[in-house]
Amino acid sequence: MTGIVPKKNHVPSHLKEFGFYHSGWDEDDIPEVAKFSTFVDVWCFDIDLMEVARRHGLKIWVALAPIFFKDFGKNKQEDYRERWERARHQLLPFKDIIYAFDPLDEPFQRSSLPDKELKLYFEEIGALIKKDFPTAKLAITFTHNTVSQARFQLIVPENFNLFGVDYYYGVNFQNKIVEKLMHKTQHMDAKYYLIPRGFKTTNSGYETLSVTELLLRARQAYNFAVSHSKVEVVFPFHWKGFVEHTETYIGIENIPVLRNEYEKMGRAISRDR
Repeated sequence: MTGIVPKKNHVPSHLKEFGFYHSGWDEDDIPEVAKFSTFVDVWCFDIDLMEVARRHGLKIWVALAPIFFKDFGKNKQEDYRERWERARHQLLPFKDIIYAFDPLDEPFQRSSLPDKELKLYFEEIGALIKKDFPTAKLAITFTHNTVSQARFQLIVPENFNLFGVDYYYGVNFQNKIVEKLMHKTQHMDAKYYLIPRGFKTTNSGYETLSVTELLLRARQAYNFAVSHSKVEVVFPFHWKGFVEHTETYIGIENIPVLRNEYEKMGRAISRDR
């Protein structure tokens, strides 16, 4: 298993972007991750943080969930068109640095809408976005359960063009489920992002992985990325630690050995990009 040694690694041109989930949620984090990232993820309402990202030469990956969904993503916002109209005016000044829009994380797992209805809603959202942001990517993160559905190809929004799948279990990176996603969307003009697990947690629902095992996952993800020409982004989950339902999640920021590995990876990918 090769390590991440920028002086010896040639990063192919298809691998263009690197950033962390939860990297743009706090102003103090942005200048830190700017040293080895090309973008940060931000909420659509955090205009001040978008300004900080711009000052540090970063692109932004914009999460739009509050505009289009309510009840933690379960249902549509009734006034989504009005919400989007207000948001787009705030976002237009950042048109030059917006890399991707993400309407809802894990939508087919999270939403209460029937899959076909959700697909049509996403295609409507995509059309609204493309009117003013034609070059921005339209991104969806699927769960492995969604990708494994026999009818998955029937529910993928046709006008989205950047796909990822998350699966945080097991020692090894989820090569097989990413390959399944790529195979099932091969008819589309899409690119892909990888989401290697980069966290430790007290949540017993996740397997306990050692730092060595998380390092292995990072290196496997990198090797997968450089060997698959449609992979454009490495997007580890996650940078910032947090507490959810009393369970603690420790992010890459506070796992020094893992952080060092991702810093090397990010510097290699972001150089000359």
